[in-house]
Amino acid sequence: MFARHLLGSARLEDDALLLDIRLNWYRSVPLSCVEQLQISLDGVPLDPRHTTLELGDVRLPVGELRTQDERWWSVVDTATVRAGLDVPPLRGRHTVGLVIGTRIPYLVSPSGEAAVIVDRAHAEVSR
Repeated sequence: MFARHLLGSARLEDDALLLDIRLNWYRSVPLSCVEQLQISLDGVPLDPRHTTLELGDVRLPVGELRTQDERWWSVVDTATVRAGLDVPPLRGRHTVGLVIGTRIPYLVSPSGEAAVIVDRAHAEVSR
């Protein structure tokens, strides 16, 4: 839906990939609505257990986002995702992939299921 605005910047460090990302919805939602946040480097998914999301003064492992009903992601805020790397990437250009899936709690089907909006974005980084 908003893929061209999702991924603001991407940069590589020796031990991590850092992404500045935006919410893929036009209204603010609790962090618990972020149901999917996947990062890949050159088509290889990075381990979500080594991935954190930083928003303002809060830094959380991606696996804990679903428990964050009280913390909200405003549409005007950019979050920083830090995905740990087991091995530093080789020098050169690399492709970064982002998949974000956000549950929209007020868009509910007749069966009671909330809509989940999934968007993808790509960027290139050099090292």
